[in-house]
Amino acid sequence: MFTSRVLRAQILVAGLLVIACADGPPRMVVDPELEAMEADYIIFGFRSNVTRGGVREFLVEADTALIFQDSTVVLLRGHVKLTAHNEDLGTEKAIVTSDRGRLDKSTNELHAEGNAVLLIRADGRRIESYELRYIPDSQAIRSDSAVVMYDGTDVVEGTGFNSDLDFERVLIHNARTRGGAVRF
Repeated sequence: MFTSRVLRAQILVAGLLVIACADGPPRMVVDPELEAMEADYIIFGFRSNVTRGGVREFLVEADTALIFQDSTVVLLRGHVKLTAHNEDLGTEKAIVTSDRGRLDKSTNELHAEGNAVLLIRADGRRIESYELRYIPDSQAIRSDSAVVMYDGTDVVEGTGFNSDLDFERVLIHNARTRGGAVRF
């Protein structure tokens, strides 16, 4: 019994000595790509309300935002989401999602890139493209890349699109359908 306690005490002391001789506190592991970025500020869990005349125009969210002091552009990474609002009602008008984006703070334009999707709340239409450009000063959203629009069971493909921000006139360039009639 006595030797068992002595043995336990010796093991405990040896363990404490090993811990005390460690190189210090554990170091935080940072993604090398993130560490190599030369952004002045990196914000995790980015969220920005953009207003015009005191009324919320849209909300931008992203996992990460890279901000540079000498630029008006904010680079957005990971689960980028723009929620456009109706000025009169304050309700959601449309949602744009993508893998990454560029928000120009001087013009409030968002360039969404990588798996960009536009969901029009009023009627459920969905437009998918590699990239989408939200241009509030021109009251427009557009893409110069191949697009697919889902309108109920109808599907329209094209080489790009233009739309007003009320989505009353959505123009698909070089449109072709996969069947069915499509309302414009």
